[in-house]
Amino acid sequence: MSIEKPTIVVFGVTGTVGCEVLRLLNLENCFVRGVLRNPKRRVPISLSGNNNTISYISVNLTSKEEIKRACFNVDAIFLLTGTSPNQIAYETNIIEVAERLNIKRIVKLSAPIVPENIYVEVSDWHRKIEKTLASTEIDHCFLQPHSFMQNWERNTFTIKYFGKIYGVMEDAKRNYVDARDVAEVAVKYLLQKEVLNGKSVKISGPEAISHESMAHRISHVTGKKIIYENITRDEFLNKLTKQAKLPVWLARHIVEIDVLAVKNEEPNKDTIETILKRKPRIMDAYLQESRNLFLRKSWKLF
Repeated sequence: MSIEKPTIVVFGVTGTVGCEVLRLLNLENCFVRGVLRNPKRRVPISLSGNNNTISYISVNLTSKEEIKRACFNVDAIFLLTGTSPNQIAYETNIIEVAERLNIKRIVKLSAPIVPENIYVEVSDWHRKIEKTLASTEIDHCFLQPHSFMQNWERNTFTIKYFGKIYGVMEDAKRNYVDARDVAEVAVKYLLQKEVLNGKSVKISGPEAISHESMAHRISHVTGKKIIYENITRDEFLNKLTKQAKLPVWLARHIVEIDVLAVKNEEPNKDTIETILKRKPRIMDAYLQESRNLFLRKSWKLF
């Protein structure tokens, strides 16, 4: 963008990617407005005299009037409302308001393209939102990252209490990218002076990793024996809904992306270095940073 000091609205500001986007934008020459869906949520960066380019606003995403208030007089939007069955409605509302306000740019966090013969419901949601944004005159791009390393935090309970990783991925491998690298890519395109032209940005991490390999790696960082147990789809869905108490749509999504990895080989190299001109963060480093999440309090580090 050619604006000297743009104002950027960040949706999903309390999430894994959104809070890092906010943190990185705080280091740049811009104003940042973080959107909170729950005004009681703790903000990622506390307001103080040292952070006078940041503000926050609470918004009900079903209300276009409230979205308009959040997006008034801004230049760009980071579009991320959190994965949920309401995502199409929420993000469509934001896009329609942005078009009405003549906002210049939207960078949307999306999902990888899935082959036509494989169904992943969440990917289908993203394709519908992408189609809506592509039909506007707003300069935009779609960020299409593979699985986040941070998604392993969903598995901490079974790892800590049963020493197991469950799944239906067999010996297939999944590509993982650090959410912080994805946030840095988002900031690059939010601030880029050249037009984005509706490009799709494929974001992959440095390697594809099997669940068996993840069990070995987590065993290494925790000093405890962790194993991967491949179970049936029905068993896995039951564990996720009945034992982990996940919403059905999320449990179904976790099963679907395991199946996707089995049916569709994922990349074994990164795109981060090409985009950011530096090496990507690696899984082993992420696990070292996060190993306390996988440890029970009664365990002692070796």
